Amino acid sequence: MYTVNLIATFISTILVLFTAFFVFYKNRTIKSQAWNFFFMYNFIGAGIPASIFMTYYMYDSPDMIIYSRLSQIFSILFSSSVLNLSLTYPERQKKVPLYIPILVSLPAVIISILIFSTDLSIKSIKFVDWKQVRETGNLYPIYALTSFSYFIISWIIFLINYIRTKIETYRLQIRYVFLATSIFITLTYIGSIFMPLLANNFTFYALAPSSVSLVSTFTLFYSVIAYNIMDIRTAIHKTTMYIVLSTTVFIPIFIITYFTEKFSGIITFPHEIIAGSSVMAFVLFVYLFQPGIDRAFKRKIADIEGLTNRYIKKASRLKTLEELIKASAEELHQGLGLTRALFFIYDEETRGFKKNFDTSDSPEEAESVDRHSPLIIWFARNQEILPLNRVYTDDQSFKPIRNEVTDFFNRYDISAILPLYYENRIYGMLCLGKKENMKSLTPDELDKLEEFRIRSNDFIITALAYDKAKQDQFISRSLGLSGSILHGSSADSLPQMQNMKFGSLIAPGYSRGVDYFDFLQPTKNTIGILFTDVSGLGINNALYSVLLRSVFHSCINEAASPYIIIKRINLVLHDYTKGKGELVTAFYAFFDTDTKRLFYSNAGFPPAEVFRIDRNDFDSLDTEGSPLGYKLNAEFGAGRTELKSGDICVIYSKSFINSKNSDNESFGLLRLRNIVKESKSKLPVDIAKNLKSAYENFMGIALQGSDITLLIIKIT
Repeated sequence: MYTVNLIATFISTILVLFTAFFVFYKNRTIKSQAWNFFFMYNFIGAGIPASIFMTYYMYDSPDMIIYSRLSQIFSILFSSSVLNLSLTYPERQKKVPLYIPILVSLPAVIISILIFSTDLSIKSIKFVDWKQVRETGNLYPIYALTSFSYFIISWIIFLINYIRTKIETYRLQIRYVFLATSIFITLTYIGSIFMPLLANNFTFYALAPSSVSLVSTFTLFYSVIAYNIMDIRTAIHKTTMYIVLSTTVFIPIFIITYFTEKFSGIITFPHEIIAGSSVMAFVLFVYLFQPGIDRAFKRKIADIEGLTNRYIKKASRLKTLEELIKASAEELHQGLGLTRALFFIYDEETRGFKKNFDTSDSPEEAESVDRHSPLIIWFARNQEILPLNRVYTDDQSFKPIRNEVTDFFNRYDISAILPLYYENRIYGMLCLGKKENMKSLTPDELDKLEEFRIRSNDFIITALAYDKAKQDQFISRSLGLSGSILHGSSADSLPQMQNMKFGSLIAPGYSRGVDYFDFLQPTKNTIGILFTDVSGLGINNALYSVLLRSVFHSCINEAASPYIIIKRINLVLHDYTKGKGELVTAFYAFFDTDTKRLFYSNAGFPPAEVFRIDRNDFDSLDTEGSPLGYKLNAEFGAGRTELKSGDICVIYSKSFINSKNSDNESFGLLRLRNIVKESKSKLPVDIAKNLKSAYENFMGIALQGSDITLLIIKIT
C-alpha cells in the first residue's frame, strides 16, 4: 500500500499541474474570472498529492512533519477554492467583487497559518511497518469541520445555480461537474480526514485525494475547455469509447502471453512464434470485433452524407434562387428531423436580411435582420457554421454581443446557422431549429453539415450569377439607349480657360453612367458648372439628364446667379414629375477668373471641398438645400468665396466617399482630402489619376454600388 500511495500521488501531481497550466495557456488572452479561479483550483489541488507524496517519500526525514502539515494546508485551501469556483462558475456577465473571494478564503488562510506555525493540528508523524502513525492536536477537528463546511456550501451554491439557470449549456456543465466530483470529494474527506481522525485509519489517506484531484480536474476540463469543441456527452462518450477499445484490442495479446508463461515448463515457444501469433491475433480481433464495439458506443448521427447527395441531385435540376432556397431548407428539415428550418436572404431594397422561406407556419414579429447587426458582422468575419452552444462558451467572440445574438436564436428557436456567401460577403443564413426530440445538433453532425453548406452555397451562387446575367443583359440594353441619349447631352470635353485647370474622374457602375455634369461660358472669363446626381439607372434616368441640360443651357443669361439656376431647375423638374420623381441632387458654381470669386448653391449634393493653399487645409462649401423636384416653392441658399492661385476645388458624387470595400470600410472624405493634399503641386488630371488609383486599391475585389463622378478645378 505504501508503494501504491507513492505512485498514485506522484502521477496525480503531474497530471493536475499539467491541466492547470494547459488551461492557463489556452485562455491567456481571454479575461475570464471563472477560468482564473479554475486555474487556482487546479494549482492548489495539485499541492495536496504533491505534499502527501513528499510525506511518503521522505518517510525518514525530520522534515516529514512539515510536508504533512502542508498537505492539510493545501486541503483546506483547496476546499475554499471550490467555494470560490462555485461563486464564479459558470462564467457570469457581472463579475464577483474581489473582496468576496478574499473573505471566503480568510478562514482557510488563518487556519493554514496556525497549522504551519504551531503543533495544534499535528504534533508528530512517523511510519511503523510502512504505515503512517501520527498524533493530532485540538485544531485538527476544527480544520476538518471547516474544510467539509466549505464543500457543503459549494455544493448548495452549485445546486442553486443549476436550478436557476435556463441555459442548457450551463446546466450540462454543472451537472457533469457534480455527478462525479461531489462523490469523490466526499470520499476524500472520509478517507483523508475523518477516517484518520475517528479510527486512526490511513488506508485511503493518499488514494482519496489523488482520485478526487484527477476526477474533478478532468471533469471540469471537459466542461470548461473541451466544451468549446464538442458537447460534454460527446466528449465523455469518445473518451469511454477509446478506453474500452484500447483495452479490448489488447485482450488477445494478454491471453497469448498468459498461456505461454503457464505452459513454459511443458513446452517452450520461440519468441518469433509468440510475437507473430500476438500480431495475427491482434489484427484478426480488430478486423472482426472492433467495428461491432465501435457501433455499440457510437452515438446515433443522422445520415448527412446521404442527405447531401440527395440534395445535390435535386438541386442540379433547379434553376431559380427561390427553388434552391426551398430545397435546402426542406431537405435539412426532413432529413435531420428538425422542428423548423428557415432562410434569411439579403434584400437589396431594404439593405437588410429578410426572411425568405420558413418550413414553419408560425408568424414572427420580427421578419428581418439589420445588415449592421452583431450577428451579420460576426459572419462577415467568420465564414463558418455557428451553433448556439458556441455563443455561450466563446467569450472572446461573443461576450460583448451575446445578448443580441442569443435574442435571434431564441426568437426563432434555432440551434445552428449555416451562412451562405456571394461575392465575398454574406448573402444568406440557413437557420436550423432543434431536433423534434428537442436535442441540439451534435458537433459531429455540424462537421458533416459543412459539406452540405458548401454545396448549397455553390448552387445558390450559380443561381445568383444567372439572375445577375439576365439583369445585366436588360440593363445593358437599357443603358445602351440611355447612353446614346446621354452622349448627346453631356459635355464633350473639359473647358480650357485661363487661370483655371480641370481634371475629372468618371467610373460608371455599368458600361455608361447616368450622372450628369456640364458647363456654361457666358463670357471668356466666366464659367458656370452644374453637377447632378440622379438616383437609379435606365432610360428614364437618362431623360432626366437631357431635361437638366435643356434647362441649364436655357439659363445662360442667369449663369452668374446660382440661386436662380437651381430654382429654375427645381421648377421644371417638379412640373415634369409632379413632385414624385427620382431623387435628383445638384451643385452649381459660377466662377469669375478676373475677380477669382466663386458663387455657389447646393441642392442636396455633397459640399464642394476647397483646399486652401495658404492654410494648407480644407473648407466645405455648402448651402444645405433640399433635393430637386419635390417641393414647388423650395428655397435654396447661395454662397460666395474667394479663391487664390494654388487653391483646389473638388466636386464629387456621394457614392465616391460612401463606397465600401470587402471589409465593409468606407472610402471616406478624409481619405479624399489626404490624397488631394499630398498631390497639391500636381495638375488636376494627375490628381484625378492619383484618386482613381487610390480608389481602385481601396476597393480591391469589391464592386462599386453606383456611378462615381468627380471634378477637380485648380486655380493657377
